[in-house]
Amino acid sequence: MHLARGVKEGLVRAIDEVRRESGVTVEHCCKVLELGPERYKRWLRLYEKKGRYGGGKTGPRTAPHALLEEERQRIIEMAKKEEYADLSHRQLSVVASEEGLVEASASTVYRELKKAGLQSGNGKKTKRIQEKPEIKAEKPNQVWSWDLTYIALGPIFVYLFAIIDVYSRKIVGWHLSLNATVASMKKAWDNALSNEGLIGVISAPVLPLALSDHGIQMAKKTAKEFFRDLGIRQLFARYQTPKDNAWIESWFRILKYDWLRFKDYVSFEQLRIILAVFIDYYNNRRYHGSIGYVTPSQMHNGEADRVIEERRQRKEEARIRRLEGNRNLKTQKQLGKVA
Repeated sequence: MHLARGVKEGLVRAIDEVRRESGVTVEHCCKVLELGPERYKRWLRLYEKKGRYGGGKTGPRTAPHALLEEERQRIIEMAKKEEYADLSHRQLSVVASEEGLVEASASTVYRELKKAGLQSGNGKKTKRIQEKPEIKAEKPNQVWSWDLTYIALGPIFVYLFAIIDVYSRKIVGWHLSLNATVASMKKAWDNALSNEGLIGVISAPVLPLALSDHGIQMAKKTAKEFFRDLGIRQLFARYQTPKDNAWIESWFRILKYDWLRFKDYVSFEQLRIILAVFIDYYNNRRYHGSIGYVTPSQMHNGEADRVIEERRQRKEEARIRRLEGNRNLKTQKQLGKVA
């Protein structure tokens, strides 16, 4: 622990005074004060040599390998960018190195962020005032929620980009990739737009709103340019608030815990086929509680009202049949025709 020069001087004088008055040893005094004897002796040697008990400067000296000013600025600039907003100081240190911006340890990044007011004392980034995104999906292809998740494949991970329609809960597009790049994200969106017949559509109102978190693949400049060129507006969830993008997050949980954990696969192609089978089942045969227990495809294609009405009619017909059947049974019993 660093001690101020005045504190060192006070301790040395106190030990000297006690020794003169009581005759105890240096070791005994240091033990009582919880001070290492060698440290005490080092202070004395320093005083004899330089006439002081500590360094001439207040506070720690600047290390010869300290960050350059431009490196400090790069760290601060990175921390303020949207694509890095969800990263911890440890993750930021790695990303800065991988992208060739700054070579700095996690603790150095933490100190620079804290000095700039971008890091709290508990290691978490300072919270920003955020507004909850307003999501209003009143028809298909109005708002698409999307994200990526990793899936274990033997000793490696592969990445699944998926896009779900908020109104119907239908998976409109997806792409399985060996990497989590913007290029892989674009393939998922190309598939979705093609599946929904929206390729080449220029009129912005008919194109869906793209809802996502602030991940690197979502907020990177090339991703923003991709959506801007298509005429698709991006909407971002609040930082570290998964429920703002709950539609795709919920689907990933269903995929992993209700399906994949019961499947065996050893190759990329096997996994891709398993995913295709599940998505077909999910879209066309799985009844979804939040949309009235119709399938996402039925909701997406405008068939939900008809399906629900036919279901209601069948229940009503069954109720009438039971009423008539029970009434007839009661009459027969009264006439003694049924035991």
